[in-house]
Amino acid sequence: MGSDQTTFTIEFTVCNYPSGGENTFYYKLDGLDKKYIALPSGGNSVTYSNLPAGTYKFMLKASNNDGVQSEGTASIGITIEPVWYRTWWAILLWIVLATGAIGYVLRTVWHRKMMMARMKMQQTDFERQHKIEEMKVRFFINMSHELRTPLTLMLLPIDELLARKNDVLTTEKLTTVKNNTMRILHIVNQLLDYRRAEMGMFKLKVRKVDVNLLAKQIFSSYETMARHKNIKYNFDSTLEEPMQTIDSDYFELIVNNLLTNAFKYTPKGQTVTLQLSSEDGNLAIVVKDTGCGIPADKLDKIFSRFYQVNDASSGNGIGLSLVKRLVELHHGSISVESTLGEGSTFIVTLPRGEGNYAPDELVADSETTSLDSQPFIHIPDEDIALEKENMKEDPDSSKPTIMVVDDNSEILKYLGNTLQPDYNVVLAANGAKAIELLTTEKIDLILTDVMMPDVDGVQLCRAVKRNLRTSHIPVIMLSAKSDLANQMDGMNVGADDYIAKPFPLDLLKAKIRNQLRTRMRLIDTYAHSTVIEPTKVAINPLDEEFLTKAVSVMDEHIDDSEFSTDAFAREMCMSRSNLHLKMKALTGEATNEFIRRVRLNKALELLKASRYTVSEVSAMVGFGTPSYFATSFKKFFGYSPSELVKKD
Repeated sequence: MGSDQTTFTIEFTVCNYPSGGENTFYYKLDGLDKKYIALPSGGNSVTYSNLPAGTYKFMLKASNNDGVQSEGTASIGITIEPVWYRTWWAILLWIVLATGAIGYVLRTVWHRKMMMARMKMQQTDFERQHKIEEMKVRFFINMSHELRTPLTLMLLPIDELLARKNDVLTTEKLTTVKNNTMRILHIVNQLLDYRRAEMGMFKLKVRKVDVNLLAKQIFSSYETMARHKNIKYNFDSTLEEPMQTIDSDYFELIVNNLLTNAFKYTPKGQTVTLQLSSEDGNLAIVVKDTGCGIPADKLDKIFSRFYQVNDASSGNGIGLSLVKRLVELHHGSISVESTLGEGSTFIVTLPRGEGNYAPDELVADSETTSLDSQPFIHIPDEDIALEKENMKEDPDSSKPTIMVVDDNSEILKYLGNTLQPDYNVVLAANGAKAIELLTTEKIDLILTDVMMPDVDGVQLCRAVKRNLRTSHIPVIMLSAKSDLANQMDGMNVGADDYIAKPFPLDLLKAKIRNQLRTRMRLIDTYAHSTVIEPTKVAINPLDEEFLTKAVSVMDEHIDDSEFSTDAFAREMCMSRSNLHLKMKALTGEATNEFIRRVRLNKALELLKASRYTVSEVSAMVGFGTPSYFATSFKKFFGYSPSELVKKD
């Protein structure tokens, strides 16, 4: 038998026929029952249900109606077979399946852990590679910023020499020096521009440009190199309409990088060609060389950043990557064809027409920016002290005094010597030294670098603009950090202007003149006004608050003839000397002259109202005697109080 619900019945009888109904049976299923069980009288069958699988022995005894039991015991063997899923082979199968399932789960978990470990390793490797690349970019950018200072020192004297009337040969040589200095600057800017591209800060600004003229200008800057390397250098344009809608700055970067790359890999005696043409309504720029060429297996990698075809070659491996980004920004495409040993051809295709660009990309002018910080160079204080002494040997009180703050001694010396003919010059090696000098020197304008040790230009500007004694002093920042974010940092702390290095010397002088002229115009406005309006005299909130308070204090004590400059200084919570310097800087007048002006302006207002006599007005504005009032009034306005009353 084999079943989960096994049921069977055993029937039996005893050969006692006369009294069969009174027989009694006793049974036991060995393996299940522990003792014999008596059946009720007349019963002759036993039923078993749900017996577990196994071997059993059914035993039976009987007694007749006289109670005499049988001598022997009848028995029968019973075997219950298990259902199929409880057989040994089924159990073995279950074990195998369970083991397989456990193994599968463990294997899946292990594989998942291994996959997570691989992903973590890949992520770690990616982050490591990213950090290495960032370190490379940061290094190049820091070096680029460091190069900007000597480039500035080169360009400034070159511009000065070119401005003089020189012979043709000297002018030509100086122009060559300037052009090559500008080329170095372009290489420096390439690194900075790449960083901007990496950060998504490039914004396309297109306008109508004569690309033939622009390309020829770029082309001419490489002619000296072509002559030096004995390379045949050609320019060819088949454009019928040279006016194209492009971003001229980015166009220049694209062509410069492609030409630089071509000259780098073209040996002497070979050819480099720049071509412009129209192709399917687009502008095609082709730079072709007959140099060493690029292996076929490396063509798809040359636009990757930091990739170099030849590890032994010079360069940083970002030029072509930058070109690709700029071309894509122009909604164009770039491709390369090359045969090893025969040369390479780079083909850039840019869309023509304003319809290919978004409205916010169509502007009149382009802008260029640069990023990251400039390393500083510490200048010993004794050197600066010597320069300061030289600049201040014979100060001219009629000249404005400019403080130049820079940690580069050569920049400091050059700017000092350049500005000295027109201004008194005070030099400081860093912001901390500048703040110290501000307590002892009367400064009319501060010209400061941004990146300096100890106290940088931003901190210096913040300290100047938040100090009531110095808040009126214009601050012009000079820095290699010319991107908008850095300029905003300077302007947000109160800088009056920001100039990126390298800069034309004429531009710097013009900005200094404009700042000083603006200050003088405000003083002139104050001098010719009969009403003191702080908003028209002050150029920052702190100065406006100061003048507003000064006018308010005078209004409170306008009739007090004993109100002196000392009392005024106490009311303003300043020392007498500091109050005098602040008043002189903002209004061009000493404190006592400011007090007199307020009194006389108030007197003029009262006299024009025609409600009071001259004597009454004299007392109301704090003059001791009417005669002294009349004399002061006439000296100030050019007519006496009585003449004003008669006129009205």
